[in-house]
Amino acid sequence: MARVAIDKFAGLMPRIHPTLLPDGCAVRAHNCRLKDGKLCPVRQPSIVPASGVRMENGLARIADARSIFLWRSGGGAEFLAWPGLVTVARGNIADDGLNRIFVTGDTGIGGNGLNLPCVYMNNGVSVTRHPLTKTPLPAPVVARTDPRPLDDLNLRYTFFYQTWVDEFGYESGMSPPSENTEGGDNPDGDFIYNNGDTVTVDEMAADESAMFRRIYKVVTGTETESVMFVAEQSKSGVSGFQKLTFRVNDEDATGVVPVFQSPPDDLDLMMPVPGGFYAGVSRSMRRTLMFSEPDVPTSWPDAYMLDVDDDIAGIAVAGNTVFVLTDGAPWAVSGTSPGTMVRTAIPSPQACVSRRGICVMENGVFYPSHDGIVMLSPSLGAEARVITEKHWSKREWDALNPSSCVMAPYDSALHAWFRTRQGVTIGYIIDLREGLEAITTHDEVARAVCYDAADDALYYVREVA
Repeated sequence: MARVAIDKFAGLMPRIHPTLLPDGCAVRAHNCRLKDGKLCPVRQPSIVPASGVRMENGLARIADARSIFLWRSGGGAEFLAWPGLVTVARGNIADDGLNRIFVTGDTGIGGNGLNLPCVYMNNGVSVTRHPLTKTPLPAPVVARTDPRPLDDLNLRYTFFYQTWVDEFGYESGMSPPSENTEGGDNPDGDFIYNNGDTVTVDEMAADESAMFRRIYKVVTGTETESVMFVAEQSKSGVSGFQKLTFRVNDEDATGVVPVFQSPPDDLDLMMPVPGGFYAGVSRSMRRTLMFSEPDVPTSWPDAYMLDVDDDIAGIAVAGNTVFVLTDGAPWAVSGTSPGTMVRTAIPSPQACVSRRGICVMENGVFYPSHDGIVMLSPSLGAEARVITEKHWSKREWDALNPSSCVMAPYDSALHAWFRTRQGVTIGYIIDLREGLEAITTHDEVARAVCYDAADDALYYVREVA
């Protein structure tokens, strides 16, 4: 008696005519996974209780969410859901009692249509949302008030700056340099004094969330200039800061500090980079990649900006490399500190067509382009590899409407959803394990998706008609 034995199952190859498919390939492979050449059913998803979801930015129902994130805090875990596109970056403070996360994109924070970058904090009792951007104070008005005449043989020349600090320790950008009065001025604008002189800084109105103001001065060496901390003042009541008087001693200037510069109001795509700093993009400067100071997520100096040739559609981090995905060719930006990042062009016109289709798996970055799903990796160097070119022709891939792609990693596979140009939603599982690119389909329809490494689970919002 004749029988047909299939020793190994492969997946779909839509670009090949059904009569020409290789042995083991399927015309239809639905609601299944192909693991080690075997056929396995797709597991039935579990439903997350609605009580575990926190609606953000006016979201009325979870079915309308386009972004979700599982936030683990001292009080447990809950989902955050937004109606727009946001990027969530975990804080980098060890044993943080406030369980900070940074949220950029369509945050809804700031009112009047603003979407300010913000930090979410949860102390186990309540949730606080706090903007990362801060309006710098005006230039400090500084006067030398020491009764002694200036000793012309021992003059010091400097500028002063001031910042303000909120209740959570986040500091504003630096003010303009000081305006100098009462004998402490010279034609070049420097503040002139002798070591140990008494100076005053005028009173100053402040933001209601301000707790302290800090005074810095410029210290000039033989070849370089540094900004150093000299004084701190607590706010008086709710109105602002009173006049501050202090002595300027050379030995009291402590700790060279970077020049703080607040992030732009439209900071987006903020994500951590190994080394304790963050990368991001301003939506009004779409061809510029930005970096924060190490361990200072509220300072994004102009000196750490790098430009690329095309508008940035998204970014992703693998190892010490930030892959910049654009509407033209991608870039790789590598380094261990924000001041030493180096750009490398990837000479392949593989534009990213869906921000929600960008994901990272096993030290590789994956995203949908016009030609298929592209893989970038530090191990691939300057190559942009289209991993689906053997499975979909350009015509068949275009029919999936790749700009609609939503994708996330799970169990060594890419889980992707598309809404075709005919309005049909299709879910795909693309298995990359052991070099086997096994593609199957399934019935689930996702509007928003996130992968949580802590419990190795893929979560998604099931689309509702």
